[in-house]
Amino acid sequence: MQSTNQLFTEKYRPKTLEHLILPERVMAKFKDGITQNMLFAGSPGTGKTSTAKAIVNQFELPYLYINASTDTSVDVIRTRITDFCSTMSILDDRNKFKVVILDEIDGVSDQFFKALRATMETFASNSRFIATCNYINKLPDPILSRFEVINFDFDKNEETELTKKYIRRIHDVTKSEDMSIEKDALVEFVRRNFPDLRTTLNKLQGYKTQGTNVINIEDVKRFNSVYKDVFELIFNQMDPVQNYKVLVSDYANRVDDVLQSLGQDFIEYIKQEKSQYVKFIPQIIITVAEHQAQRNFVVDPVITMLSCVYKIQTIVRE
Repeated sequence: MQSTNQLFTEKYRPKTLEHLILPERVMAKFKDGITQNMLFAGSPGTGKTSTAKAIVNQFELPYLYINASTDTSVDVIRTRITDFCSTMSILDDRNKFKVVILDEIDGVSDQFFKALRATMETFASNSRFIATCNYINKLPDPILSRFEVINFDFDKNEETELTKKYIRRIHDVTKSEDMSIEKDALVEFVRRNFPDLRTTLNKLQGYKTQGTNVINIEDVKRFNSVYKDVFELIFNQMDPVQNYKVLVSDYANRVDDVLQSLGQDFIEYIKQEKSQYVKFIPQIIITVAEHQAQRNFVVDPVITMLSCVYKIQTIVRE
């Protein structure tokens, strides 16, 4: 089952600007700090959240992190954000903005947006907001107008340059983990996963967890994921209660990653290793999407994960 070691996605998350892998046009936006509100928009795994945290670390800015995919209540605005922006500690530098990081803001309600707009106006003199989203079309114009939008989806020229940096980064990670990866395997591994660094690191950890410390091209071509044991659990015939105990024990604090993996890696897993279940892929994709949406409105996110796994088990056992 899942290794108890620290997740690669956290261990190798960029801590400052120099560790980011981004185009120069993006880096230029905040090389001198934060002067205005910013919205990072683009595909999952492209480094939006890591960039926001690297900025506040780089410039030593006081910040509040809000996962807007889970903290969707208007009370978050009225209490946590207002309290943070309105208080001043003796350690605060009056010349520095406070920063509120709103992660995955495209999943909140209209009421949340209205309260946020008012709060941004109230604290415009001392606070700046960095928001991230995967689907910018879900954001209302009155909110968009208050941010500088920075696109995290890259063009072909940017992809070429960034791919080279990704290759160097993954090579460095394998060395740090006492692993090795053959040159052709490294290039193919990055090609398959670019630009999703989070997925790349999860899969790399999957090799390590499974005892594959020397990675060749055949390893890359075979399916691999740090969440492969979750996928196998879906198809096994164990007591469902025991299955759910395993999920709660190993993945209670990784619900979002598990749901994302079920919507992406699990589909690839079925195609490569469970081809007899390919006909169920459309139902599975819809089921995962429904549970990802429900994730925003359920008090205990673990319930969403367990429900999603149960529904998928029901689908594949029809």
